[in-house]
Amino acid sequence: MSTADAASFASAAPALVGRERELARLRATLARVLAGQGSLVLISGEAGIGKTALAEALLAEATSQGALVLVGRCYDLTETPPYGPWREGLARAPTAAALPPLPGAVLPPDRTGAALASQEAIIARVLAYLAALAAEQPLVVLLDDLHWADLASLNLLRVLARHLTATPLLLVGAYRADELPTGHPLATLLPALVREAQPARLDLRPLADDAVRQLVAARYQLAAADAVRLAAYLHDHAEGNPFYAGELLRTLEDTGALRPETGEIGDLGVVRLPALLRQVLDARVTRLGADAHHLLAIAAVLGQVVPLAIWQAVAEADEVTLLALAERAVAARLLDETPDGTAVRFHHALTRAALYEGLGALRRRGLHRRSADALLAAPHADPDAVAFHLRQAGDPRAVTWLTRAGERAGQAYAYLTAADRFAAALALLAEEPATRGERAWLLFRLGLMRRFNDPPGSLVQVEAAVALARSGDDQALATLARYHLAHRHCWADPSRGVPELTAVAAELDALAAGERAAFQRLAPPGSPPIDPVNVWGALLDWASRLGHYPTAQALAARIAALPESAGEVDARGRQSAVDHGLAMMHAVLGHCDTAREHFARHCAASRARGDLTNLATELGEWLAWVVLPYAADEPAEWRRLADECLAAAAGASGVLTVERSPGRVHLVAAWFVAGRWAEARQLAEEIRALEVTTQTTLWQDAYPAVLGELARAQGEPALAWALARAAFPTGPDRAPGETYFRTGLALQRLAAALALDAGDLPMACAWLMAHDRWLAWAGAVLGQAEGQLGWAAYHRAAGDLHAARRHAEAALAQASEPRQPLALLAAHRLLGELATTAGQYAEAAEQLDAALALAEACAAPYERALTLLAQAERCVAV
Repeated sequence: MSTADAASFASAAPALVGRERELARLRATLARVLAGQGSLVLISGEAGIGKTALAEALLAEATSQGALVLVGRCYDLTETPPYGPWREGLARAPTAAALPPLPGAVLPPDRTGAALASQEAIIARVLAYLAALAAEQPLVVLLDDLHWADLASLNLLRVLARHLTATPLLLVGAYRADELPTGHPLATLLPALVREAQPARLDLRPLADDAVRQLVAARYQLAAADAVRLAAYLHDHAEGNPFYAGELLRTLEDTGALRPETGEIGDLGVVRLPALLRQVLDARVTRLGADAHHLLAIAAVLGQVVPLAIWQAVAEADEVTLLALAERAVAARLLDETPDGTAVRFHHALTRAALYEGLGALRRRGLHRRSADALLAAPHADPDAVAFHLRQAGDPRAVTWLTRAGERAGQAYAYLTAADRFAAALALLAEEPATRGERAWLLFRLGLMRRFNDPPGSLVQVEAAVALARSGDDQALATLARYHLAHRHCWADPSRGVPELTAVAAELDALAAGERAAFQRLAPPGSPPIDPVNVWGALLDWASRLGHYPTAQALAARIAALPESAGEVDARGRQSAVDHGLAMMHAVLGHCDTAREHFARHCAASRARGDLTNLATELGEWLAWVVLPYAADEPAEWRRLADECLAAAAGASGVLTVERSPGRVHLVAAWFVAGRWAEARQLAEEIRALEVTTQTTLWQDAYPAVLGELARAQGEPALAWALARAAFPTGPDRAPGETYFRTGLALQRLAAALALDAGDLPMACAWLMAHDRWLAWAGAVLGQAEGQLGWAAYHRAAGDLHAARRHAEAALAQASEPRQPLALLAAHRLLGELATTAGQYAEAAEQLDAALALAEACAAPYERALTLLAQAERCVAV
């Protein structure tokens, strides 16, 4: 909405009464924004309570003080496209060479925008655009009727709200609180908005009696008794609802029961609400002329915003007649003009609802079909609008247009909106052989779009798609769906998923170059690409996670040797496909500098794509796999990575919210070392609960061992044992290569320590022997020092101090090359404790001083406390 439009609010709207307190809060918030401090305002209340009127009063004041105003609205009785209110608000936003180009996903179909590679990139670009716009002129954005908003719009709102503090931007959201049932996306979002953005919250209540009397006094010059009678009438019939009150007053004026020019009041007896409202509106519409009800009912079918050209086509009316009616309806405050003069909008959603609900079912269907045909005949047909009308008309073309709407939503990374469209299309298809192929594709796409918010259900849908594709001899779709199933099975059960992924990779390799290129184009929007480079790269990743390091190296060589015609992945994409797996592999093999290089390159690629979700994961893994093991005594480095990880997670959006961003879970280890145990425990427990609800092992390589160590240190051995046994349900004899290797090693050491705590030396020995077997099988370096420390603790408990010292010295040597500060610290401390026991107090002091220095350098308070305790024991012994 332009500045001129906002300025018209004050003159067109009736006096705003009974909202002095709310308006004062809004003015104070606006003043802070004009001073450079961004804010979020949430206005809630029932339909007609005055949310929009209050917001528009604020917009008028903002405009008068030099702010730029943008307005985006959400609509009922229609399909809201992804980023719907943002599309509307940004459609008339300024464009200039100095401003970042807006993504196409948030622009109307007739405007071309930048194509970006992720939802994070889309949101980041919108944030950059709004920040640049606000830097030139204070900015106010109103998002009205958010209870009808799509999920992508709400995600963008949430991320923007978190970045308001230092930007002169006032974000105002209005919604009907009584239309938010449990599970509604906005109801789910509101607690996060309140927690993260600390908005000003205005919950509008019905007008008090004094406010109703002020409304009457502001509009009419009446005798005192008549003013009291009119206010009582409004109190009884409008019940404090400003919209109802306004409609009643206009009807009383139109019927002559209320004569403003003479200040006379006649008979006020009318039917009570709610039937009254429809009668009020019907009466006002009828007074516009014989054809007014018919034409406005057609407009109500078209939507809240009514393009004049489409209205004329559906109504089969001449332009002069239609424009004359539109002018009369605007004058009667039933419609408002849009700034560009090409459309009108209903002044209030209740007006449109009353007209729409007054139509018979048969007439509605016919009008919806004609509306769809008119939209299809116009340029840049909006697939959501077309699909909505065809669906309401019962027209079989709805399947095609719902699918197109789903594809558009997928391209905008609005996965749940896409899923809704695909599910609606699927529901319209009869289960007949002729529709088998179409149903298979819709099931596959539906499963992909729901893979984050409903993992178990989405697996069922993709599996059904595979079965349908095979029964219809659609090998391409069957292979494509199997590729995605294999990915999902890897996260749920690697021992099942990795062989499946290997089979798909071999099948892809067997395809000719032309077939492969055609196959790649079959992947639907919003799904991960399928290409031999990516498939073999995923296998390399899993080989590294599971400890198959020779296999990982062979896969890296295989990817490098793939011909360029193997797919559309360029050199950077080819490198990215190997970087992640090789980073993990080199970290475990002790090549810390090489691992660091691979992690840095992989993070740079995610930054370049604007993929903040993956960036958060990669930064967290870099911290957990390289920095903490090899550079824990450089706390500034690991704190920097932790901060970057948190920032990326906070900027991530969409289906992986801040709470679900997997990158944050890798901070559990950092918080444990730093002594932030409450945060580490809470984060680990949140992720553990999330794994149960999503039925995935996605985060198993990050938190179980640390949570187990926390539980052991905090006196909860039962929880620690439960975590170890979940990874080793059959005990220490489990063979390596079928589960997360690095986590498995850590849990073996935890189980050995728990057994020693319980005095069960044979069980501790079995777990330590299993740990040795796993290290030898993989050729791993990371974990060797900790394994020797485990044996030293075992022999110490068995009373063999000589063997304990030998293993502790071996741990010290292995932790020195490559250098592993935390393992070095533990080895020095254990050697100091053993020296104290042997009465070698000078050596004990030397070893414990070295341990304390490392604890200080690592900023590790728990390790420092343990070392100070050991020093105290030495002092007592001396």
